[in-house]
Amino acid sequence: MIHVSAFRRVIYTSRAVGEDKRADQEAILASSRRNNGMDGVSGILWIGDGEYRQLLEGPADSVHETLSRIMGDPRHADIRILDDRMTDGPAFGEWAMAGLPGDRPQDATERLRLLLRNADPTVRQFFPVD
Repeated sequence: MIHVSAFRRVIYTSRAVGEDKRADQEAILASSRRNNGMDGVSGILWIGDGEYRQLLEGPADSVHETLSRIMGDPRHADIRILDDRMTDGPAFGEWAMAGLPGDRPQDATERLRLLLRNADPTVRQFFPVD
């Protein structure tokens, strides 16, 4: 009998709120890497124009718990799920969380383009690579 793990992929967007958005972004990325790594969740966190756009993927229960934490985080407002589906496995399993734009925003588009080069078109449509 073949056992297939239940992997879930969620892509959401939210509005960044708070007085110091840069500090909030750095804290969100640091906690995402720490928590998601322990929970087996990976993905991409895109930050730009006062908006967060994140792809979360991993075991269905872990993604659910992570999304629940995000929905309760006061640094996010107007959270909207863009895509939510079960997948065969992780597309970005190498990271706890790849964060963009990071310290060099001018390079972010190219880094994102490289990260997404082999991604499914249903993922690429949600990230600003052009």
